[in-house]
Formats: sequence, structure tokens, C-alpha cells
Amino acid sequence: MSGLGLLRPRWLALRGRWRRAGGGERRRSTALLALGAIFWAAIFVFFARVLAYFQGVPELGPVLAERLLDLVLLSFFSILLFSNVVTALSTYYLSEDLGLLLASPLPAASLHAGRFLETLWDSSWMIVLFGLPIFLAYGVVHHAGAGFYLAVAAVLPPFLVLPCALGVALTMLLVRVFPARNTRDVLLLLSVLAVALLYLSLRFLRPERLVHPEAFADFLQFLAAVQAPTSPYLPSSWAAAALIPFFAPRPGQQSGLAYLALATSAAAALVGCSMVAERVYAGGWSRAQQAKRARVTRLALWDRWSSRLPIAPVSRALIVKDVKTFWRDPTQWSQLVLLGALVVVYVYNFRVLPRAGAFLARFYLEHALAFLNLALAGFVIAAVAVRFLYPAISLEGRAFWILQSAPLELRRVWWSKLWSGVGPLAALGLVLLVLSNRALGVNPVTMWVSAVTLALMTLGIAALGLCLGSLYPQFDYENAAKIPSSFGGVAYMILAILFIGVNVVLEAWPLWTLLASRLLDRPLSAGQRIGIAASFAAVALIDVAVFAAAARIGIRALESRRE
Repeated sequence: MSGLGLLRPRWLALRGRWRRAGGGERRRSTALLALGAIFWAAIFVFFARVLAYFQGVPELGPVLAERLLDLVLLSFFSILLFSNVVTALSTYYLSEDLGLLLASPLPAASLHAGRFLETLWDSSWMIVLFGLPIFLAYGVVHHAGAGFYLAVAAVLPPFLVLPCALGVALTMLLVRVFPARNTRDVLLLLSVLAVALLYLSLRFLRPERLVHPEAFADFLQFLAAVQAPTSPYLPSSWAAAALIPFFAPRPGQQSGLAYLALATSAAAALVGCSMVAERVYAGGWSRAQQAKRARVTRLALWDRWSSRLPIAPVSRALIVKDVKTFWRDPTQWSQLVLLGALVVVYVYNFRVLPRAGAFLARFYLEHALAFLNLALAGFVIAAVAVRFLYPAISLEGRAFWILQSAPLELRRVWWSKLWSGVGPLAALGLVLLVLSNRALGVNPVTMWVSAVTLALMTLGIAALGLCLGSLYPQFDYENAAKIPSSFGGVAYMILAILFIGVNVVLEAWPLWTLLASRLLDRPLSAGQRIGIAASFAAVALIDVAVFAAAARIGIRALESRRE
């Protein structure tokens, strides 16, 4: 059997699931696919407008378009590298069918090829799906010919294979060194590597140069500095250099050399990954079968504090169970290291922004960024919720039947999981918002409006996550890290982003009106006061409506499993 043959069971399972699905599930899936298409189109429109605006900036516009492409590709490569490491840990060592495959007369090379293709697909499909509208926007705005789209089709395969080969090889080496009972050490090491990768990505881009033009002697020097490549050794820079001549040709560009560097690096990484698999995979898998020592998490302080919570004893017991389960699973609590790094890098980005300049320009820049900060904080909350709150129902696993058969209302289970997640999410969002706004020096009105809006958005984002998790549970999961990348997880992120966008759009006009009134020392008119009150009321009503609808649908989906 070839490597492609090992992927056939996944295709048959997907086809069988679609055939067995009822009318309601098919309608929901079709609606979510349509929503995904709308989101895909929204990405295209956004990047098309940005690139069209860049074209209107003389001299600097084309350079900014190239920088944006470099930034997008660097972000994609960083995400792909870490995603492949995490995915390979599941496909190569934690899948339940590995024992059967290794005992069968299947060549080791075919097994490696099949698992490599599975890892490549699981970690890359989302990047490809939502990256295509970005490339399409570049082609449409710059009126690129068919050569550009052929170049994209040629660049993507090695660009995807390279981080996959590196991630798989790194995972095999880590598992060979650390046995399965020390999974915590492996995951903590992966977290440290991700933090280092995040920091290096930020420093390679050196974004502060774009907002400090006064540090250069003249415009030509500033333009030359912005045009300089981020790093000649980054695969993302090779991919960008291979594509740029097809939509923004200039003398001296070497597209062929850049593509050759990318393709040969991917081929070398693929060969190196195969050599690593041949030498260490069998021993690493054998060590991975060692049983890890059972641990019982004792949280005395948490037990004393939770006993004083003014809630029903059953709900308190469920919340205590979820918290202890979280701290017993290294794949869950080790992600807190990444959250800490996220907070540091997030606030640092706002602290390095320029504070000098004319008062009017500085005032509008700071408050425009504060308004953008509200959307960014919402995106961070949604990204965290899809990792922790969306899988909450699925993480019950095959033991969910205990909750189904217990004399317990499943709506109580749903609410306990929601409230145990809302608190940490709201705390994270408010910390990000307050620290970054203090770094910007925004006025108290903007601070309070943003904080209240974010708190309301957090309720809706959390309820949406648990609702989609109840509609699309995966009780037979093999690795909790793969649950957020499932169909339901992607649908949740699309809905959350649309929900955040509606909140931000509705508050744009009232916030700017309040800022203009304060800056010009001019009182608001009666019509403006009514419009501002109506906008804020609409935001509150939409957030409450989304929260209530998500709770009703999620509870109904959970209770339907008992029937």
C-alpha cells in the first residue's frame, strides 16, 4: 500500500458521515460553508482595498505592498512550523491505528509517506484556504497576468512542505529524547520554541522603522531601508521574492534564484526528514508506549476558595472537576506559557509606537489605535476560546455517557462550563486592553467604553464557542490539540470574527464623535446624543441577543443527545 492509500480511510469516513447525516445537520453544514465563502470574500475585499490604497501612494505604495506580502508569508510560515510540530505528535505517535499499521506488512517508507501527507493536510489546509484570497487580491489589484497565478501554484507546494518536514523531524527527535511519560517537558519545550519563533518573527520585520521616518536623513534613505529584505535566509522571504516580480517587476529582481532556494530547501528538508524517520521513528514510538505515572492534582487553595462560591453544589462540583482536569492535562495548561508571551508581545507592540509629533496627529493616531485595539483584543479572546472553551464538551470524551445517564440536567453542565471559561477570558481581554491603552495614553472615556464593550463581547464570544462545541462535539478525539482545527472550530472562528466586526463597526461613529467633541471642546448636539445612545444600545442588544441565542441552541444540542 502506498502513502496515498493510507489516506483513503479518512476520505471514506468523511463521505460516510455526510451520507449518514440528517437533514438538519446537512443544512447546518451548508449554512456554515456559505458563511465561510462570505468570510473568504471578505478577506479578498479587505486586502484588495488595502492594496488599492497602497497604489495611490507614490513611490512608497509598491514597497508597502511588497512588505505586506512578506509579512503575510512570514506569519504563515511561523504558524505552519509550530502547527506541524503539534500535529506530527498526534499523527505519528498518538493515533490509535498506529499499532495495527506497524504490525502489518507495510513498508516503513509507505507509513512515513502516509503520515507525512496526513500531517501536511491537517496543518496546512486552513492556511491555503484563507491565503488564496490574499494572493487573488494581489493579482486583481496589480492586473497580474496568468504567470502570477502559475507562480503562486508553483511556490505553495515547497512553501508548505518545508515547515512540514522540519516540524516532523523536530517532533521525532524530541520524542526520541523525551519518553511519553515526560510529555510535559516536550510541550513546555515546544512552547519555548514557539515564544522564540514569535519574538524572532517580530524582530526580523522591525516594524518600528515604518513609523519612525524621522530617524532617516531623507526620504530616499527611508525608502531604501523599507525596501531592504527582512532576512535573506528566511523561506518566507524567498517565497515573496519569487512572487513579487510577477505583479511588481523591477530591474535586478531574481525570481528564479529565490524559487530555486525555496524548492531545493524543501527537497533537502524532505530527504532529511525521511532519514530521521528511518533512524529514530521506531525507537521513539516504542518509548512513546511507556505508561506515564498517574498523577492526582491536589489544589487545596482552589478547593477552599471554590467551597465559598455562592452557587449550587452540583454546579460547584462540575466547575471544580473542569479546573482540576485542566491542570492534570499538560496539553492544556502548557498553553498558558504561550498566552503569557502573547500578552508581552501584544503590549510591547503598542509601547514601541512613536509618541512624538504634532498634537493633533498624535491624538488621532493614539485613539485610532485604541479603537483598533478593541478589535484586536476581541480576536485574541476568540483565538483563546477556540483553544480552551470550544473543546470543553468534546474533552469529556467517551465518559460523556456518565453525564448523560446521571440524574443531572445537561443545561447545568453547559452553564458550568461557560462560566468557568468566561472569567479567565474576560480577565485576559481586559488586561490586554487596559495595558495597551495605558501605553497609548488614551482618555478615560475611550478606556471605559472599550472595556465595557469588550466585556459584553466576551460573553457572546464565549457562548458562541461553547454553542458550536455542543453542535459539533468530537468525543472520540485522539489529540485535544486537533479539535480547534475541525470544521466546527473553523466555523466558530468565522462567526466570532463577524460578531466582533459588527461590534466595532457600530461603535466607530459614536467613539469618533465623542473624541471630536472633546478635542474641539464643542458640546454634542441633541441629535448626536441620540445617535450615540442608539449605537451603544444596539451594541448591547446584539451582544445580549447573540449570547441568549447561542446559549439556547447549545443547550438544546446537548440535551438532544440524551433523547
